[in-house]
Amino acid sequence: IKTHSHFSSSPSSNSHTILTIFIFIFFHSYFSNMSGVWVFKNGVVRLVENPGDFHGATGRRKVLVHLSSNEVITSYASLERNLYSLGWERYYDDPDLLQFHKRSTVHLISLPKDFNRFKSMHMYDIVVKNRNEFEVRDM
Repeated sequence: IKTHSHFSSSPSSNSHTILTIFIFIFFHSYFSNMSGVWVFKNGVVRLVENPGDFHGATGRRKVLVHLSSNEVITSYASLERNLYSLGWERYYDDPDLLQFHKRSTVHLISLPKDFNRFKSMHMYDIVVKNRNEFEVRDM
């Protein structure tokens, strides 16, 4: 499903539109096998179906950086080491995914088993769930 929505000039209408879009995206991604990344640009939301091909406005490859060590994450071994130090634990519910859970939160990080399939959408998920610990940068 591809959805486009243009925002109006009314702030209250924009808030309602944003909430509606968020609810649609949440339920659509939760209850379907949607693959892709939702991109908001110039008041329009769209689904990029092959997020591996999407590198944002710069067109450059994205990398995940652990901020305190300035280490570029180049393998799951280095990511796992950094996540463990932040209190994350491996979660073995799905054999097709590499998953981490933090007991103090409801967060679950789910990654493809193959590091070559580790895309920017996975990086941003890690950044959001670990404020001030990781950053996504253009390479």
